[in-house]
Amino acid sequence: MFDLNLTLFYISGKFNPLKVFMNYLAHFYLSNNDKNLIIGNYIADDIKGKAYLDYPIEIQKGILLHRKIDDFTDNHHIVLNSKNIIRHHQNKYTPVVMDVFYDYFLAKNWASYSEQELLIFTTKIYKTLFKTIKNLPLKSKVRLPFMAKSNWLYNYRKIEGIEKALTGLSNRANYNNNMNKAHIILKKEEENLNTDFNLFFPELIHFVNSEIKL
Repeated sequence: MFDLNLTLFYISGKFNPLKVFMNYLAHFYLSNNDKNLIIGNYIADDIKGKAYLDYPIEIQKGILLHRKIDDFTDNHHIVLNSKNIIRHHQNKYTPVVMDVFYDYFLAKNWASYSEQELLIFTTKIYKTLFKTIKNLPLKSKVRLPFMAKSNWLYNYRKIEGIEKALTGLSNRANYNNNMNKAHIILKKEEENLNTDFNLFFPELIHFVNSEIKL
């Protein structure tokens, strides 16, 4: 399932699966259990520019949906407010940290947004992706076994999981950063950030459902 060449690619240091792993839980949730949207949402960060045109049309829709979700989120006034709450603590890495924080709040509030248990949901996501692993871009292909083995998606429900993920990002970032201490500001501002998330996420759901219908 996971060949030697991919393992060597990871070990070589040319690719770090943690470096691009941020808010996948939200993207998977917003895929509405559509296999092709799940795949497109997963590989989107590894597909640059118009390279998405190399994929089947249904996968293209998932890639483009991912980009629209990111754009809607990055420019939303509630999300901007959340970023301002932690900006003094995280500086230039605020957008990265906020992506992770919002996945934490989705996992924490999961029962409010889904009737399916989080563990069952994440397991189904991994199964869906593994079925098509041979057709994934190289970076997406390399990342998936690491993601599934540690169940990153499920572990985002705990602050300890957030601390571990952000410490990994911190160690591999190109510039000096404070991401390894981001869990401190999360604990301090959790109530305010949770309020922001629960105001924002229903709007994001509505936006995505409208886009899917189009």
